[in-house]
Amino acid sequence: MGVLYITHDMGVVAEISDEVTVMYAGQVVESGPVAAIFAAPLHPYTRGLIRSMPRLTSIPKTRLPAIAGTVPAPQAYPTTCRFAPRCPLADDHCRTHAPVLEQHAAAHAVRCFKPGQPS
Repeated sequence: MGVLYITHDMGVVAEISDEVTVMYAGQVVESGPVAAIFAAPLHPYTRGLIRSMPRLTSIPKTRLPAIAGTVPAPQAYPTTCRFAPRCPLADDHCRTHAPVLEQHAAAHAVRCFKPGQPS
């Protein structure tokens, strides 16, 4: 049996899922085993979601890190990298080309020109 669970809460994903597919603006940006994605997230959006999770060591009532910018409306999705307007790694190539979803490891795929680069 399979269950599709849609959430922005990566803590819940870590607890209940074996596999995860991260989507941004209607596109898959990263997909793979939960353990692999949490150990080494490759897409800047995935890293942003994971960074925004509260930790046991978080100071109470402290604002969590947020991903800058806003999600575009569906009618305004870029034809290039959809995350580029919000991405700290985006360059001219990202703003003029559309990345494809590619296998990075056996079961880990990512849609990014700069997978795994620190932001």
